[in-house]
Amino acid sequence: MLRAGLLFATLALAALATPWPWAALWLLVPFVVASSLLLAWRYGAVALTLPALLAVLAGLAIAFPPDGVRSWHLLWLPLAGATGAWMGSREEGGGPTSGERAWMLAPLLAAAFVLPLLPGLSGALTRVEARARVEEQELVRTLEGADKPGTWKHMMQESLKLAPADRVRMLAYLVPNLFFAWMLVLVSAGRALAARSATWLGWPPLSRAPLSAWRLPDGALVPLLAGIALALFAGATWRPGAALLLVQSVLGYSVQGITVAQSLLLARGVPPTFVLLLLVFLLAFTLPVFLPSLALLGLSDVWLDLRRLEPSPRGEA
Repeated sequence: MLRAGLLFATLALAALATPWPWAALWLLVPFVVASSLLLAWRYGAVALTLPALLAVLAGLAIAFPPDGVRSWHLLWLPLAGATGAWMGSREEGGGPTSGERAWMLAPLLAAAFVLPLLPGLSGALTRVEARARVEEQELVRTLEGADKPGTWKHMMQESLKLAPADRVRMLAYLVPNLFFAWMLVLVSAGRALAARSATWLGWPPLSRAPLSAWRLPDGALVPLLAGIALALFAGATWRPGAALLLVQSVLGYSVQGITVAQSLLLARGVPPTFVLLLLVFLLAFTLPVFLPSLALLGLSDVWLDLRRLEPSPRGEA
């Protein structure tokens, strides 16, 4: 009960610090994820009626906005509901692995991919950049000390020297990744809320998947290949979406690479504490080289099955 209260209080405080109407998502998305998960776990495919109903309501709110402003933020609710229902449908039989659970965020990844293509986003980012520029200028005036290279004041001044159009272009690449990371946090909160609700209802506990068994399914190659194709052959309109697919794919396979490296080191008798310190050290000091290397190691695990997670064919050792 205390954990659920702390979770709700944290989400409520975050909502208070977020501009309306996006603030509502801090509470609505976890509630929709938890409801869809529990309904799918209990009633099966009939639980898909909840995200379907939310999709209809969101479509009506966007097509006929009551206040004259299109409510694009409501599109996250049916997609979050679909993610929750997907998770709930896999709870029986041991539940999904950590990598499969990450792949269940694919509907939200698709929404973040489409985000840069929505009408009005360019204007919204322009307004955000203008407001941020004013606040940064005020902050620079209050910072004390010389603006030497490497200082926070110097970096902010260099950022202010960039043309507004360049800063808006940078935001177009950054915003989809931030929104997807935000939805990841909210889905995790929704799953935690579903776990507490299952306890209150006297249901079996939700499955727990160890991070050491993280392995993305083969379908996760699709966003990676699509991102590469769009980056090479599509126009500038598609590049923010391509960057999103590539960044999230690299991060996902980097996590897989970390678990592969950890498994191989532990199999050689290296103490777990030393393994953790080694990975933290390499990530901290060799990130530009180490992260792509981890992603390639994780990607190789798709074909080589370095940890022997796949069941062996019958008759083989």
